[in-house]
Amino acid sequence: MGNLSMEDKKRQILDNEELMARQLARRVIEKPVPAVWMILIPVFFVFYAWKIKQYSNGLKDFAENYLISRRRALDTAFEAEQSGNPPEIDRLVAKADDIPAEAGRLYRDWMSLLVDHYRSLLATPGNSHKELIRAHYRTKSNYLLFCNKLNKTENAFNLALLPGIEGAPQDLRYILDRMELGVADLRRKEVEEIFS
Repeated sequence: MGNLSMEDKKRQILDNEELMARQLARRVIEKPVPAVWMILIPVFFVFYAWKIKQYSNGLKDFAENYLISRRRALDTAFEAEQSGNPPEIDRLVAKADDIPAEAGRLYRDWMSLLVDHYRSLLATPGNSHKELIRAHYRTKSNYLLFCNKLNKTENAFNLALLPGIEGAPQDLRYILDRMELGVADLRRKEVEEIFS
């Protein structure tokens, strides 16, 4: 079997990002758990069913929002690989015009790192996302170093956004911590799975 086309590689990369987003959403958003008596009383069970629907919508919304910047970075990398021109990072950063100016540099750093990663995978021969990662990074420690750098860069950007977000600081920090731990754990598991 030949190598994947660039379009297929893009699809594999996006599929992997979507899977990560769904897994992270389930770690960050707490699923409502009914008390036993709620199940026995129909009106309360309807309320629980409504909470479950809210939870499902929350998972979907979280995953979609989590993917916005990643999709944009992948599109930028794909365009650069197809055209042979350098990626248009300034245009990519300009799409996120609603972020505070002080977080702009951190966003640029994160997007540059992601675009470089995606470009490398798009340019690497392989038949699956795992093969692309193995072929490009070659060793478990190289990929783990990249994942740690990516986590650190993304976390710095997320932290810079906190002051501008409405809500109780301790609640926002709790959610951010859950995201950071969830992403780090999911990436560690991915590294182990790819290089096992």
